[in-house]
Amino acid sequence: MKTTILFRCASFILLAGILCSTGGCKKNDAPTNAADTANTTGVMQIVAREPAYKGSFPIVGTSQTGCWDSIGTKITAPVIGSALYGQDAQFTHTAPAYTKSSDGLTVKDGVTGLTWQKTYEKGSFGGMYYWAETQTVVDNLNKQNYGGYNDWRVPTIKELYSLWDASAGWPSINTTYFDIQYVDEQDLSHAIFWSSDKYTGALGNISGDTPGAELAFGVNFGTGHIKAYSISVGPKHFVRCVRGNLAYGVNLFQNTGNGTISDVATGLMWQQTDNGSGIDWEHALAYAQTQNNANYLGHNDWRLPNSKELQSLVDYTRSPYATNPANVGPAINALFSCTKIINAGGKADYPFYWTSTSAIPNANGTYAYAWHVAFGLADNGSGEDLHGAGAVRFDRKTLGTGAGEVGGLNYVRLVRTIQ
Repeated sequence: MKTTILFRCASFILLAGILCSTGGCKKNDAPTNAADTANTTGVMQIVAREPAYKGSFPIVGTSQTGCWDSIGTKITAPVIGSALYGQDAQFTHTAPAYTKSSDGLTVKDGVTGLTWQKTYEKGSFGGMYYWAETQTVVDNLNKQNYGGYNDWRVPTIKELYSLWDASAGWPSINTTYFDIQYVDEQDLSHAIFWSSDKYTGALGNISGDTPGAELAFGVNFGTGHIKAYSISVGPKHFVRCVRGNLAYGVNLFQNTGNGTISDVATGLMWQQTDNGSGIDWEHALAYAQTQNNANYLGHNDWRLPNSKELQSLVDYTRSPYATNPANVGPAINALFSCTKIINAGGKADYPFYWTSTSAIPNANGTYAYAWHVAFGLADNGSGEDLHGAGAVRFDRKTLGTGAGEVGGLNYVRLVRTIQ
């Protein structure tokens, strides 16, 4: 008999003003005036997420439509059984359902249930903040009932990444619906937006090293990366606020005891273990085909996950060298197993994992790269944790074909859609 156990992954967000229902408070139905309850101290207010339920965390597709070989040449979509079959664009994924408000201030995604600011504060002398300072933006929006609502908040990293768009890249967001301002490629490479998720580790906090700056995660909608950035020193970043669906981004895992873990919230089933060794991108795609031919764990429709699918699996409360011992481990729910490795700096660590989504290193680059997700340290090649467990970066598809961010050999965890 199979035993079913349900796990809700706790997550937290920043919420300014009054706490309303999931649907939020419009200015005409707020129980009190938002200005009376707004945070005036500048200190972030943290509330628990709402519990996940079936279908509460639908993964929006990356919008990538092309296929490329390992050196970045665009190719006709490979057929099943051939090399390089199984790329992101070869599977059907849910497209966003964006609707602009009549006043032009907000955009709602009917898939996620999230409503976003269409624009954001920007300019040479304003609109950029340290992490804690983003509460000021939230408070200001809620005081003015921006777009007719007073329940705006800084998005979680999973909410924010739902906007990520790989249809073209540079910028990596749908510019028909969302503003992104830049003057050149260098300026665009700094289009970093804060999330509410603080990193549980710290820069340089590795096995006896002196901890460095505290970090929080953000999405670079220019380059496409997720990385953790210093919360209070160095460059400041932008913020685009969100409201609605407080269950979005919360996983609801089901362990059936047969080597798979299902996430009822996303509708995805995952390989409980990984493939056990580092391989290049072409062999990662081939691994999925091999497992399908073997009817692995009773299924023949496994695939290499795209970047959004794999990022949905990250547990941002965990990291290998977390400052709190209770949070130490790979950045994934403890139901899953991750192969232990020694990284390039000689530190105990966990791998990067390939996605099926191709990447370009600059606005006019070639797709000789693919995105991967760090479930261990996002190190600099010398073992120093620069950007945090849970970072999304890219690497060369083929080892030895040029500089990547890690080395070209990453691990695999397969996914399939629950039927």
